[in-house]
Amino acid sequence: HLNGIFDGLFKLSADTDIQVQNGMQLLDRLMKDVVSEADAFDVDGFMPTIGERIYVSNPFSRQFLVGWISALDSVPDIDMLQHLPVFFDGLFHMLADANKEIRAQTYSVLFEFLREIRETEQMNYAPIVHVLVQHSASQDKFTRLTAITWLHALMTHGGQQLLPFCAQVLNAVL
Repeated sequence: HLNGIFDGLFKLSADTDIQVQNGMQLLDRLMKDVVSEADAFDVDGFMPTIGERIYVSNPFSRQFLVGWISALDSVPDIDMLQHLPVFFDGLFHMLADANKEIRAQTYSVLFEFLREIRETEQMNYAPIVHVLVQHSASQDKFTRLTAITWLHALMTHGGQQLLPFCAQVLNAVL
């Protein structure tokens, strides 16, 4: 049922009417509370819903999605790093948004993930490095700088695990 409610909230997040936005935000907070307190939340079943919507261009919908990603990441029992490839590229696209608030919110979420990666022992770097290599050539300077910063951090942290990606990374930053 959560996916259906989330889909409805997602659609309402794009509405410009103040009263609709206020009602949506109230229900949104309640749903996040329910998810954070749930013993058996099916994150594996929910992540495709996020992935299907991550490339939305509406600024309100983008804030809604980043808010959900951040909320799910704050739940101790949910390992969002495992699901990072589902929405990672979409977050990097949001870094080029004209709205400074969206860029700042997205940047904050991305760097929380980078902090978590630095604390983990096992990580599947392949899908992450692929996205970072693409965005290190972005026309948007902020996106490009963020991608290169991530690549540097991952190369430092991942060491031997990132050797297979050295050619791609060097090509991306040179």
